[in-house]
Amino acid sequence: MTNATAHLPLPVFRLGGSGPNLLLLHGFGADRMTWIANQDALMQSYAVFSCDLPAHGDQPPGRTGMKISEIADELIDALARQNDPFVVVGHSLGGAIAIELAARRPDLVAGLGLIAPAGLGKEVGRDFLSELPELSELDSALALLQRLVSRPRLITPPIAQRLLDHLERPGIRAALRALASELSHVETSIEPHVASIAVSRVPRIVIWGEDDTINPIDRRKLSRFNAQVLTLPDTGHLPHVEASRAVSRYVCEFLKSAALELGGMSS
Repeated sequence: MTNATAHLPLPVFRLGGSGPNLLLLHGFGADRMTWIANQDALMQSYAVFSCDLPAHGDQPPGRTGMKISEIADELIDALARQNDPFVVVGHSLGGAIAIELAARRPDLVAGLGLIAPAGLGKEVGRDFLSELPELSELDSALALLQRLVSRPRLITPPIAQRLLDHLERPGIRAALRALASELSHVETSIEPHVASIAVSRVPRIVIWGEDDTINPIDRRKLSRFNAQVLTLPDTGHLPHVEASRAVSRYVCEFLKSAALELGGMSS
């Protein structure tokens, strides 16, 4: 696999490392750079991959659509071309996609690391979903993004400006509106997949910030998911950013304890 496999339906990038394959999936409105504080630690033991989901980062809106199932289709096409399965670590939207991938193609997914996954919380904030695609002013963008974290100073004006610049690309606002609509009823759309994973042998860990107000933890749902659950104090909706060292450590410990015997992927 090359560093940027642009021939795949959804380009998947190899970041580095060797060992079991690990794929990182970002959340709504983010991009693959959201994992920058986790990459080096994970690459000590794993072959780490990431991607920009449709209408995020460098990717245009999805060729087939912006439903979670359609994004999963594009990832399945990409991962199925490889020789070995992946542990999939997904945040929020990425977590919902990871759940669908594991339920539909257990042969491609050897484990799940879910960080505040959409569909397993109480409800993804509808105001957040509706406001993000419409942002046009720096102050408003900064205020909205700072709601994601327990320490607002982590979100700086350049981060907010980067989002605004992205929103001005052709087709992005419309695509994110469609995806926001999808996320507003994500619990219903992925419920069959959640139920399937709950009785499966797929190793899984769920990490959640105790101060998450965007997608608050729902312990009742999690109790039925039969996963290892870790909650982080003084942490909001972005545990992998707010507590990057802890999250990287927990993911690595989880993979080790699950005794995953995966082959690395040649570059």
